[in-house]
Amino acid sequence: MQKAALLLLVCLAVANADIYMHGMRGSNNRLNEANAERNNGDRLFDSQNNNRGGYNVGDKSATAATTGGSAPSTIYNEADTTSAIQYPLVYYEGSIVQIEWTNQHGCGGNSIDDPALQNCNIVLQYACDNTNTDPAMALALRDGTTTNQINTDGTTANEGIHESVEYYRECSTRSRNQGLFTADQNLNGNTARFTRQNPNGGRSGLECAEERDYYPYWLPTPWVDIAYLTDRMDFCTANGYIASTSQNSSPRYKCYSPTYTASQLSSTTPETCSSNGGTWIQHTWGVPAPECIPAQWSRTNHLGNARGLGGEMMNYNWTLPTFATLTNIIKATPYDNDYVKCVLRMRYNISTDDYDMWNINSTQNQGNSPVRGNQQVDVGADLQSIQMSINTNQFGRTFQDRSHTFFIRKRPANLPLTTKVVNVNVRGKRGNIVQTYPAMEYDFQPNRLHIRASTDFIHLQWTGSNTHNNGGGGGDGQTGDAGEGTTGTDRHNFVQIADLTENFPIPLDKYKDKSFFTNLECRKLDGTAVGTKVADNLNLDCAVWLATSGYYRAAGAVSGAANGNDDLNPTLNNAPPSLIGGLLLQPNRAGLYSFISSRNNSFSNRSQKSVIIVDPAPRTP
Repeated sequence: MQKAALLLLVCLAVANADIYMHGMRGSNNRLNEANAERNNGDRLFDSQNNNRGGYNVGDKSATAATTGGSAPSTIYNEADTTSAIQYPLVYYEGSIVQIEWTNQHGCGGNSIDDPALQNCNIVLQYACDNTNTDPAMALALRDGTTTNQINTDGTTANEGIHESVEYYRECSTRSRNQGLFTADQNLNGNTARFTRQNPNGGRSGLECAEERDYYPYWLPTPWVDIAYLTDRMDFCTANGYIASTSQNSSPRYKCYSPTYTASQLSSTTPETCSSNGGTWIQHTWGVPAPECIPAQWSRTNHLGNARGLGGEMMNYNWTLPTFATLTNIIKATPYDNDYVKCVLRMRYNISTDDYDMWNINSTQNQGNSPVRGNQQVDVGADLQSIQMSINTNQFGRTFQDRSHTFFIRKRPANLPLTTKVVNVNVRGKRGNIVQTYPAMEYDFQPNRLHIRASTDFIHLQWTGSNTHNNGGGGGDGQTGDAGEGTTGTDRHNFVQIADLTENFPIPLDKYKDKSFFTNLECRKLDGTAVGTKVADNLNLDCAVWLATSGYYRAAGAVSGAANGNDDLNPTLNNAPPSLIGGLLLQPNRAGLYSFISSRNNSFSNRSQKSVIIVDPAPRTP
């Protein structure tokens, strides 16, 4: 077996070291728990994160979801605001999504002119439903409706799934890579389930521990690379290490057989594969290599913002693949002809310079290991030895977070691929900062956006849960969910304010000359118009839709209400927690516009606000 390059795995012993995605919303293995801590840290994947992290899966209506895996035509039917189904976010192909995260142990810097306490890299990947002829690569992603872990044979239908049954079967049968550095750890098995970080072979969903801990992996995986963020810029040249080893463009080979014998799956050459009765197959995605860029600098042991980003957390702008790339090259499965279901994965990898992590292998294992558990050292001056707190299965460590499933939608005919579309979503969850930590309080994301008038579009959308009560099981954190409206419920709206110092919305029937909704083009997900776009005319229907989270979808519906049971609750309790399908907005007047979510503005200092700066349209020649 070849020796693996230790790009991901190769930190002093640390507890509850973490990475948390906030946009897209990271699950951290949560589903729909009403308690502060997740029910099952091994539900889908091994995050190595604190149990309190993560966001619940979204609900479509004001009733908690009892059903998952619905068809997009049902999920994104904005006229249906009562179905108790899960709501996955939806993004247009080729649109821009700002991925945001916090990482506890810092990242960025280098050993030459910007010293850091650790070495770090971050890998962003995605996977989508597909019907690959190799059953280990084929996927049928599912969030699930129970927090139980799926059976290894896949027979439990209500549990979430991110990798295939055959993928895990191969991993748990194939011999592990014997060339890897395992320090002084005693691995309790010899298949790819067992690594230095996972010596007992514990199972998390259907993930393969060896693939999880190492990148680039030497065998085919179902994950497509997006970006590699690093302090090793020598890896990022045009023909450098990342470009030449990513499965995006570099072939991966394996021995395949439906009998799944160890001798077949462990074959490393075409000849041995054939002699063992297997078939030697190749996988490559046939897409460009991942973007390889410097990791943004963040402070060690602090889940906060990054240096030099204007008070923002670490982020990466992902331009989503086109529908043609997904269906023709990745061979993703289309739903309702226009949608592909996917999931986002982020891995965070930290190490120290206590040994030469780039040039170490199995010859330095056990008695030859340069690091040993709880090692005693001599400090001289005739003192007895002192003990260092070292756990070598955490000496170089990989953490991860993954999103809930989402859909990528083919663009409607009136939204060409050449048109820039930027996604604006909501991050955070209900509660004060102590209650939500290590998540965060509500905010629009991104909360400051520049776009071009009459040229660019905003796809505005949010999702929320009806069940995140943040109840018992708080551990070291504070339980509860301070906020307005029914406890345990996320609710949002989008109303204009005069500027960020204000906390009261501008009345929709006044100040038309200052309104974002004047001369605004507004469309539903399928491209059909909402309201009218006429010079100096207020698009009142669009404004009402956003102010009520889609409870009312036209101004006429509001005027028809008569203070009965069908009226919108003032704190949005009976409004949908998700803006179904979102709205596509094209402002046509330059200016600076400020917005607030009226419900999430408790005593004015816990505010959910956003600024959209509409730059003048470019001049025509």
